[in-house]
Amino acid sequence: MMRLLFTLLLAPFFLFAQQKYQLTGSVVEKGNVSIPGASVFIEGTTIGTQADANGHYVLKNIPTGRHRLVASMVGYLPKLVSLEFPAKISELNFNLEEDNKTLDEVRVVGSQDKIWEKQFRAFEKGFLGESYNRKEVYITNREVVDFSEDEDVFTAKASQPVQIVNKTLGYKITYFMDNFEKTNSLTAYKGLASFEKMVAEDAKQERRWQRNRVEAYEGSMKHFLKALVDNRVEEEGFNAFLLKPEYLNNLRRGLFFDRNNERHVAFKAAELAGPITTDGLRTLGWRIPMEIVFNKKRVTRPIFMDAPYPYTILIPKGLIQVTNTGDIMNPYSIEMRGDMGKIGMADLLPLDFDISQP
Repeated sequence: MMRLLFTLLLAPFFLFAQQKYQLTGSVVEKGNVSIPGASVFIEGTTIGTQADANGHYVLKNIPTGRHRLVASMVGYLPKLVSLEFPAKISELNFNLEEDNKTLDEVRVVGSQDKIWEKQFRAFEKGFLGESYNRKEVYITNREVVDFSEDEDVFTAKASQPVQIVNKTLGYKITYFMDNFEKTNSLTAYKGLASFEKMVAEDAKQERRWQRNRVEAYEGSMKHFLKALVDNRVEEEGFNAFLLKPEYLNNLRRGLFFDRNNERHVAFKAAELAGPITTDGLRTLGWRIPMEIVFNKKRVTRPIFMDAPYPYTILIPKGLIQVTNTGDIMNPYSIEMRGDMGKIGMADLLPLDFDISQP
């Protein structure tokens, strides 16, 4: 089974409430020169705006909680500021620095183009995911991505933000890719994402997007972690057991529901999810692997015959902290193997996605 780690720099999106806030300011460069058209957004969400001709912006509908605010513009390094709302300030100015990085290699025609196309297809599979409709999910500025590889590691970098159109979920995504790395056993990437809701052609398309968003949410890592902190693992359709480490790389093709408790360690969700901290986080007391199935979906080739459902192994790699909405603070703190690890940007929902209002 492929070992896949899917990572994204996720900002904590805490405690959605009815109260909304507003932030104003300017985006400038060296010498206090305004940057018209610069984007200002809350990382990982659909909340964003653009600076006007004078570099001035107004960011509205900011919910209560701590957020990572980002100012960006092509040709400049993104600037990040963490701010908690309600905030003591109502104005925040960004000073951007020019981005002088360039691609080490320039793609040329002929045989090099063929090599690049092959590399791009490998990148798409790792970045967008292993299962998506290529006619509906695609990168519009392919030329900004370039690659390097040796016997062990395949890496990608982008000279500009990667622009993704997702007609399956109804979003346009601007992704500031920090790094992408793929080995024989591991795929990892991280970056900053800004989502924009697409305008539906008609009510039928809007309903389809709503169904697809719910489908993407159900059985996802976000769904499971929210169920865990809410102590609703089974109610939400998950069967989860801690796995004795000696069975991690030696799973038998037997039964998932191990009635003899040979490989499982029983746990209660309430025992793993610690108390809520002052900044709204839960620290999970989780030290050994966990195997999970989501019993509200079925698969044609199950790992275990008594559990024909999507199957995942989660392996703790460090301190695991999550928000009350199921968003993980450090994506490197959990390694995913199996179905949850196969998702990519094609299945990614914004942090402000609300399952009750898809």
